[in-house]
Amino acid sequence: MNSAETNKKKLSEYQIEDIKELFVEIFRKISSKVILLEIGNDFINIALAKSKKNKLYIKKVIRQNLPSEALDKSIPTDPKSFGEFLKQIIVNNKINTNRVAVCLPSDTCYTRLIEIPDEVKEDDSKSYLENPNSGIQIPISLENSDFEINLCELPKKEIKNKIYNNYFLTSLPKKNVDIILDSIKNANLEICSLQMSHMCIANLLKTEIDKLSKNELLISIDLLDEFTQFVIFDRSGPLFIKRLASIRNYPSIEEMKKINNSNSDKVKKSNNHSKSENYHALSKLDIKVLLREINQSFADFLSKHNLDKKGKIFLTGRNSQHKNLIELIGKSLKIDVALISPVNNFAIKDFSYNPDEINQYSMSRIIGLGLSLLKNDNLEDNSLSRDFVAQSFSFDKFVEKENKDIKDKKNIENEKDIEDKKDIKKTTVSNLMDSLNKLNQENTKIKVGLKSKIDDKKKELPPLPNLKIKDKAESKSKIDDKKKELPPLPNLKIKDKAESKSKIVDKKKELPPLPNLKIKDKAESKSKIDDKKKELPPLPNLKINDNSQMNKKGLPNNEEKLNKNANKKENKSFKMDNSFLKDD
Repeated sequence: MNSAETNKKKLSEYQIEDIKELFVEIFRKISSKVILLEIGNDFINIALAKSKKNKLYIKKVIRQNLPSEALDKSIPTDPKSFGEFLKQIIVNNKINTNRVAVCLPSDTCYTRLIEIPDEVKEDDSKSYLENPNSGIQIPISLENSDFEINLCELPKKEIKNKIYNNYFLTSLPKKNVDIILDSIKNANLEICSLQMSHMCIANLLKTEIDKLSKNELLISIDLLDEFTQFVIFDRSGPLFIKRLASIRNYPSIEEMKKINNSNSDKVKKSNNHSKSENYHALSKLDIKVLLREINQSFADFLSKHNLDKKGKIFLTGRNSQHKNLIELIGKSLKIDVALISPVNNFAIKDFSYNPDEINQYSMSRIIGLGLSLLKNDNLEDNSLSRDFVAQSFSFDKFVEKENKDIKDKKNIENEKDIEDKKDIKKTTVSNLMDSLNKLNQENTKIKVGLKSKIDDKKKELPPLPNLKIKDKAESKSKIDDKKKELPPLPNLKIKDKAESKSKIVDKKKELPPLPNLKIKDKAESKSKIDDKKKELPPLPNLKINDNSQMNKKGLPNNEEKLNKNANKKENKSFKMDNSFLKDD
């Protein structure tokens, strides 16, 4: 260290520059500022952070690309040279502090969910995991790694009649930790915090994670150049981390400058534009693989843990700036999507950077690293007024809008149809009226022309003789002459009637009189009835009383009636009246 070297010098050997370095070193040690260091695959991001009244001030944001051999899976290959390089950057940018917080990619650590018995308390869970007799099988050696575990809010599991709680394990090998510590030491710095990238994203999205209900999950999609980091959060923290496919890179700052210049320059022809100078929006085919992996990963997680929860996606990273990316993901996966603007986080009071060199959407992790330095107990969420969510897509609102648009289109089409029908009716009626008026006018013209022609012809022709009167008089005179010439006809009907009458009278005189057959039949029937009555014995008189009563009233007896009727029949005789013959 520089302080050790200066102690060896005598007072007479000190110069002004040495004294200046001594004061700078003292000032760096007592400074409250913290260097934020994000190590990527082939780059490092550096910034200087300071907290004041629980608000974060970030300035001197630097992005430095590194050669491919400098890092191996985001771990320095040579801690000494990396430390010297880091020290030189700090000196050149006049960053006067020696405390540093480091962010490493999630690929450098091992993460998974583990089950610990319910009877083990959360404070004792780490010691239980370190015990080799615990029976928990982990593919890495916990003795050779630095790890931490956090209790999750996932449902408890029952295995062999025993209840288990879910914990999220994050383990970083001690070998990698030692390399990072050596690199920081060689840069004459002191490390105060070491964070994984998924925890930095969790700090950035803390306000949104705290808003989650029991039936909701937050899905973080960090769209990087090399890959896409997929993380599932609940209110307790991260639950699942996976590396997914990347999408087409968003144009860099230099490429965007070329695109803007080419669009503003109207003199150049379109044929001279190169492909890099033209930005094309994403299509569904461009993110087809990513959509499939997101959908499959989330579905597998839900089915594995028997969950029925709704997810919401938050996009971060440089490639999240594609214009139509939010709608493509939301419509395809039928899920709510939001784009995060990291610099507009409510806890960021000031973020000073050069927009010609730094893309603010690529600063998500380093800003989340800075937020981890703040005390989270008294934080107030003002993100709505700071545009923390730059863009959002709500699938429910999209469905409502689609249904409304369909109804409006139908109503407009119906109104148009009605108006068209009315117009057609009006036009047909008007056309009919016009045609009728034309016909009437033509008919009137024709009638007037005919009348005028007839009148002219009547005036030209002489009057015709009355031929009908002469014909009638001549026919009458001819009929009278014929009647006088013909003799009278004999009356044939009178003669026929007289001859028929004389013939009928002669026939009547020739025929003998007919015998009276009805009188004989009646006499014989009466004599037979009397004989039968004499042969039969007399019947008992059952109705004497009734007959006596009837006789009292003056009614005649039955025997008297029979005798009278018999006498009447005997007295009657048939006589033929011959007077009608005379009439004939």
